[in-house]
Amino acid sequence: MRQTFHVMGTVASLDIPGCEDGDVFKAAFERLHKIDEDYSPFKPTSLVSRFNENKLKKPGPEFQKIVTACQQWQKATDGYFSAWYGKEFEPSGYVKGWAIDEAAKVIKKAGYKTYCLGIGGDVLAASAGEKIWKVGIQDPRNPKRLLQAVHMSSGAIATSGAYERGAHIINPKTGTTAKAWKSVSIIGPDIISADVLATAAFAMEGAPEFLDGWHEYNYLLVDPKNRQVTNLAA
Repeated sequence: MRQTFHVMGTVASLDIPGCEDGDVFKAAFERLHKIDEDYSPFKPTSLVSRFNENKLKKPGPEFQKIVTACQQWQKATDGYFSAWYGKEFEPSGYVKGWAIDEAAKVIKKAGYKTYCLGIGGDVLAASAGEKIWKVGIQDPRNPKRLLQAVHMSSGAIATSGAYERGAHIINPKTGTTAKAWKSVSIIGPDIISADVLATAAFAMEGAPEFLDGWHEYNYLLVDPKNRQVTNLAA
């Protein structure tokens, strides 16, 4: 069974082969919606908005965990990933991958080990058997075309780009819109790491050199002249 829904300002989809239990889809969607309600900087009643307005008196353990994770990733990316590039806390670059990971926990708790969950350009796939997922990386010049199809039994793909939501990624080093790449796709075992690395690399001129240090992760980059830089096999 496959279902699609809207969350975090984009389209999400969940595919669980052989599953006819609508409750697991509902539970996964509800977890994603709850995260969106709590951590969206665009919702005035969210925890993030209240925190930035000094109205969140006692941030809970989950909120504190996200703050700590964002601090750790800022250090790991030499500041190219930052939830504090403006005057306020904006953890969206971390929360999206984390939200997918949290929804996956709901799916696994329900007993399903084979599934594919995607939100926007981020996808998490898992397989308990011989199921091989085919995940496409979108061409930033044409949303109806693929740059490459990645075959995987389990793993994650995260893509950052300006072609879906416009120029929304900021280079924290300069405070200006990131323009080094048209799109950055990261492929690896963990959706949170892939998502953060894609966001950080999008702001970097030297993204390939940086990403080469993350040995469990592959990349496909498209520069402003539509040239591809990748360590993926053809």
